[in-house]
Amino acid sequence: MSGVNLNNVYVGDNGRIQLSGLSSNIDFVDVVDKMMKARRIPADNLQKRIESNDEKLTAVSQLQDLVKTLQSSISSLYGATSFDQSKNTFASKQVFSTSADGNAANIMSVSASNSAATGTYKFVVEQTASKHKVGADNVNINPEGALSTATNSSGTAIGTGSFSIGTSKGSAQIDVTATDTLQDIRDKINTVTGTTGVQASVVKVAEGQSTIVLTSTENGSTNRMTLSDDTGNVLENMGILSLDSGTGTMEINPAKEIDPGNDAKFTMDGVSITRPSNDVNDLVDGLSISLFDAAPGTTINVSVEQDLTAAKKAILGFVDAYNAVKSFINEKTYVDPQTQKAGEGAVLLGNSTVKSVETSLQQIVGSTPSRSTSSDNDLAVLAQIGITLTSAAEAGGGTDDSKYSAGTLKIDDTKLNDMLINNVDEVAELFNFKATTDNPAFNMTSFTGNTGAGNYEFSVTKDADGKITDATYTLNGETKNATINGSSLTTADGLKIFYNGAAGATETATIDTSVGLGARLQFAMQDMLDSEQGSLPQEINSIKTQNTGFEDKIDRIDSRITNQREVMMNKFINMEQALAQIKNVQSSLDELMAAGKKNN
Repeated sequence: MSGVNLNNVYVGDNGRIQLSGLSSNIDFVDVVDKMMKARRIPADNLQKRIESNDEKLTAVSQLQDLVKTLQSSISSLYGATSFDQSKNTFASKQVFSTSADGNAANIMSVSASNSAATGTYKFVVEQTASKHKVGADNVNINPEGALSTATNSSGTAIGTGSFSIGTSKGSAQIDVTATDTLQDIRDKINTVTGTTGVQASVVKVAEGQSTIVLTSTENGSTNRMTLSDDTGNVLENMGILSLDSGTGTMEINPAKEIDPGNDAKFTMDGVSITRPSNDVNDLVDGLSISLFDAAPGTTINVSVEQDLTAAKKAILGFVDAYNAVKSFINEKTYVDPQTQKAGEGAVLLGNSTVKSVETSLQQIVGSTPSRSTSSDNDLAVLAQIGITLTSAAEAGGGTDDSKYSAGTLKIDDTKLNDMLINNVDEVAELFNFKATTDNPAFNMTSFTGNTGAGNYEFSVTKDADGKITDATYTLNGETKNATINGSSLTTADGLKIFYNGAAGATETATIDTSVGLGARLQFAMQDMLDSEQGSLPQEINSIKTQNTGFEDKIDRIDSRITNQREVMMNKFINMEQALAQIKNVQSSLDELMAAGKKNN
């Protein structure tokens, strides 16, 4: 008896159960599965391409993030313009304060923004600014606490009434009722502090005795309080006001004036200066001064210097970020120099976009700044400040760190320090976009990646009302009109100038520009990362689009295979059914023939 394969059971879309090969002894489920598997090979190949693309997508996305970090690292090294130079790390300042007694930090502090000029100053703090503060007599409080029955230290009843309180900021009237306590008066005063510039506090002197203290919210003589009784004599009875024998009017009681509310008084380089606040920001451009204590006999020596530490930190950050990009590209495109085989993680090998990014960055790092004029002091390449490339020979070795380091930057720390100390302006120009003008009425406010090195010769005319009526510039022998927008002038290549010359006159200026390596890197990466036209976002979108197309094709193949499988299975099932019928007929014939032989 022939064997029957009962291992494969097929369930059709209609729920019908069919045993594979029951009549034919052919495992048709297995046969059909193998046929469909063969027909799915194109889909399998597409799936492998999707998986490969996913690895590329991850790698390109990581590269894009590394390039963003590199761009961020160069953001303070390419000469970006701002009114306070805060975007230029080479303009960073540091301040040193000293005094003969070593107590400078307890007397005053000075900080400097990038816009501050370097220099030295001598300060003497004669007096710090203070808040006007006035106290009252001790008030004897009855058990109920109401001021209407309370008395001062002389036994005089405080009584009820109204008084006015204020500063140069404003004033308000305070009403004292028969049931008000000292705390109620405090709260009424503090409710209008925003209007009056006066706040109050209650001090418990002893059991049954308290006093109130009034304080201006701002320092200085211009913020001294004005106080007056309007009805009743509440302030007088509390000892806050007293009769001035000279003027015959009620004035603040000198005996109760805890602090008169002084202005700050100090000298800078021998010049006497008065300010209502201990925080002085309008004395020297870029300097912020805080006064802590008066020390009339102590000279504070303040030195404002260029912050070379900030510049070095920015340069080191750029080198680290550049090396992260270069090492990553090396890893993802690595080919073993001995075997000429691609590395295990070389998923970006042969990718034109990645190669373009790598080439662009390498060319800029290895290039020289663009200048219209040059001098013997100009720096040409990064190697002159101690930053050089790691050679392929130096990158040899078994570790990943070494074999992926070809073309990365390395630093001679001693040489970099020396160049920053002795040639910091030249180091800055090596990185920055720089513009110098021979007329202070012309100031550069911005530039673009299209702005090159050159001598821009401007001629600008203003009418009697101060409106710019004509603005031209000559560059490389060609004269063009500048775009005028108020006081702003823009050249065709993106150089923007703010002009504040005199009305009714024509002025000229020559603006000389140079383009450093940092500026070139900044705009190159800006192009790479542009969300619409950037090569890296476009590559990411291209891979995603390709994967979407592959997935659509796989879906169509799988749909077609599903239909084909159903058709093939139905054919085998029909064959099984036909064979079963044939076997039944054959069995009947065999039985008839056997019966005939028996009868004979």
